[in-house]
Amino acid sequence: MRQDRDKGFVIAFIITVVAGLLTAGALTVIVDPFFHYHAPLKDFPYVVDDQVDMNPGLAAHMDYDSVLLGSSMTVAFDTDRFGEKMGLKTQKLSYNGAYPKDQEIILSKIYKAKGSSLKRVFLGIDELNYSCDTEQTKFPVTDYLYDDDPFNDVKYIWNKTVLLDYVLRPVADRSDKSDWNMIYKPWWQPMHYNLANVRLYYTPAEEAEDETPTDDYIAGIEANLNVNIIPYIEAHPETMYTVFYPPYSILYWYDAKRQGQIDKIIAKYDYMTRRLLEYDNVEVYFFQNDEDIICDFDNYADHTHYSPQVCDYMVDCMASGRRRVTTESLDEELETLRRLAYDYDYDSIDL
Repeated sequence: MRQDRDKGFVIAFIITVVAGLLTAGALTVIVDPFFHYHAPLKDFPYVVDDQVDMNPGLAAHMDYDSVLLGSSMTVAFDTDRFGEKMGLKTQKLSYNGAYPKDQEIILSKIYKAKGSSLKRVFLGIDELNYSCDTEQTKFPVTDYLYDDDPFNDVKYIWNKTVLLDYVLRPVADRSDKSDWNMIYKPWWQPMHYNLANVRLYYTPAEEAEDETPTDDYIAGIEANLNVNIIPYIEAHPETMYTVFYPPYSILYWYDAKRQGQIDKIIAKYDYMTRRLLEYDNVEVYFFQNDEDIICDFDNYADHTHYSPQVCDYMVDCMASGRRRVTTESLDEELETLRRLAYDYDYDSIDL
């Protein structure tokens, strides 16, 4: 009799465990907080805050006709602005600290999902990240969310963090629900965009002389463009690539001056811009020398990250053609930047 009771207990325990696992897995698949299987459920309060793990699902299943790609310099953009100014349904797919390989990986996902229907790619380029190894990513890629192997999906379906933090917690507390037009937005509030806040995060670079030859930087950029970016530009002439260089504050150029990098950075911009403008489906916008933006610390929360209002301004420029550079105007734009970077009165900044 006791053996029968023990056997019944074991069976009941196994059934309970299996039922629990099936329920947990079903919840993850139904809600699908990383959008691995389907688009978001209409009324679920999704928390969209994990770029590396969520971007492939967003690329695969969201409804869009254009994308915004880049580093943390793109996270403060309101994607509704692209609709208001250009009639585009834009999906933000940022990667903080993005390297060119990060862009290549997500571009492959984007074109797999949208093909020739993709109208526009807004690509923010940070020159300092384009001389790295062509296979380098900023963060390790989560294999089971990027590949097509259904068997390793068990790491997602039965994932405690996914279940607790992205399925159950949002139901219990909807206050962290993401706004789809502002996913990945920075935590800074309007009160944080000022010189006092910038000072909290900024220490001037040590004075030094960059001994890396300019040609070495250019070679890295050339390799990354050829391997990670240009193949998509060439393969998809139907897609317009709107490239823009984010406007870091004047303190970025103060550091560049202290380390003997101004001319090298400008040479990188020169090479990159001319290379990209060889293609009819590429346009380039240059904001680095916009003195009204980069010299006003009320636009910045630290020495590189700018406010949502600056993002709105850039969208407006890209809609109107203002700040667009051509091969004919590039020399003048770069010379304006060179003079500003070398001649600005850095001593006037209350650091």
